[in-house]
Amino acid sequence: MQIHQVIETYDRGSVNYDAIMKRYWHIEREPLIASLQLKPGQTVLDAAVGTGLNLPAYPEDVRVVGVDLSEKMIDEARKKPISADITFKVSDLCNLDFPDNTFDAAASGFTLCVVSDPVCALAEILRVTKPGALIAILDYCKSQDPEIQKWQELISDSASQLGFPTGKIKWDALMDYDKLIYNSKLPIEVLADDRTDSPNPFLCGCQFLLKNSKA
Repeated sequence: MQIHQVIETYDRGSVNYDAIMKRYWHIEREPLIASLQLKPGQTVLDAAVGTGLNLPAYPEDVRVVGVDLSEKMIDEARKKPISADITFKVSDLCNLDFPDNTFDAAASGFTLCVVSDPVCALAEILRVTKPGALIAILDYCKSQDPEIQKWQELISDSASQLGFPTGKIKWDALMDYDKLIYNSKLPIEVLADDRTDSPNPFLCGCQFLLKNSKA
């Protein structure tokens, strides 16, 4: 989706987003954030923070910078119970307004399947995180099973253009993490690659733990 479509969709769906995720795509965020092995005083990028579903999982002794394109999603994130020191910023993941090597770690939940250029977005996350930084990703993804892929192909146009529920959440139902992670030549080391395949094409997902391997 183009930027204006992302903003329009998620502004519209912001007040319903948590309820939709809980009903259809609920996943506990504590293991995702724990995988970052955060230390006191570190600064972590939450990209994109959305309504803040990751935020309660961060420990109180770290600083979190949550970025998102949607002001209204950020408004919902501000309502979350948060122990960490949190700052919010409206920002495009493909053009992050931070210097190189700003963050000690990064987390992303159901984000790269939404942006128009996931390679660009991940490259920017790598740019603003330090060498050796851990990056935890939770997302929807294209199945590795051809029989499931054909059903994802069937819902792809509706998922990206119409949305499920209509106009509330839109994503790339053919988001190819093999292409993004293994064929993009980005400076990353894969520490964990966990996939969830399901006969239900709406429920295929992945969790990655990456290490920024830039020099």
